[in-house]
Amino acid sequence: MNKLATAATALIAFAVMIPVATHAQDEENQVLNDAMAFAMHDAAFTIYHEVGHMLVGELGIPVLGKEEDAVDTLATLWLLNDEDQDYAFNALIDASDGWYFNAVNSTGSGVDEFSYYDEHSLDIQRAYAMVCLMVGKDPDNFGETADNYELAAEQQENCSYTYEQAAVSWGTLLSQFELNGDVSAPIEVIYDEAGDYEDFAVALQEEGLLERAAEEITNVYALPQPVTFRATQCGEANAYYDPSASEVTYCYELAAEMFNLYVYDIAGWGDTGEDTGQE
Repeated sequence: MNKLATAATALIAFAVMIPVATHAQDEENQVLNDAMAFAMHDAAFTIYHEVGHMLVGELGIPVLGKEEDAVDTLATLWLLNDEDQDYAFNALIDASDGWYFNAVNSTGSGVDEFSYYDEHSLDIQRAYAMVCLMVGKDPDNFGETADNYELAAEQQENCSYTYEQAAVSWGTLLSQFELNGDVSAPIEVIYDEAGDYEDFAVALQEEGLLERAAEEITNVYALPQPVTFRATQCGEANAYYDPSASEVTYCYELAAEMFNLYVYDIAGWGDTGEDTGQE
């Protein structure tokens, strides 16, 4: 069994097996529930990120600079303007924290290990860019988050311009592809066999993240050809858009990785993915 799946499945199974009679056990179950929520919040951002790549590819949208940074911004804008603000705002905070803690982990391996030439910006840069957009759009709700990231008051004020510029730029690019009486090509949502990651597959389906993203896109934009949104086993923690297949893929392993990140790095349960807390 894959180590990612081993750690996450063992933790979830442990939570199911133990009675919830004591305060300590209740706290353990709460950590595991919070870890799953964290994984799903990160999945929400990740799916919108890959949908951004899909729109760039399917609609032929021009991108100046790194496409990865551009669709990070687009995913953040979508969530900041989501009707379900409580869920979307929690998703943004957890996604930025995910980048932050990934950055903390990678820093421990030394600066020489960083991929400065990668198509992605560094994880820590992605985290701070997200937080800037968040506080720029809504300082009342995200001021505390920006303070936690030690963004100075002047920087937080400047972020309002950063947000407005991003919102206007993406709005201008996407407006020409709105339906305006047309009908979009459909998006098919597929959940493949999850194997050891069944708990995460069930959570994804219950959250309806892929379905929600598909509905939002086809209700607003005219896709020229059918697209598939797929959740599957990939053999690695990843998510990607394949232009040759017109397909967005979210890997169950990524949900497991974020679950473990919360349990071991944020909640601080242990140093390895093999420690379930059992004596």
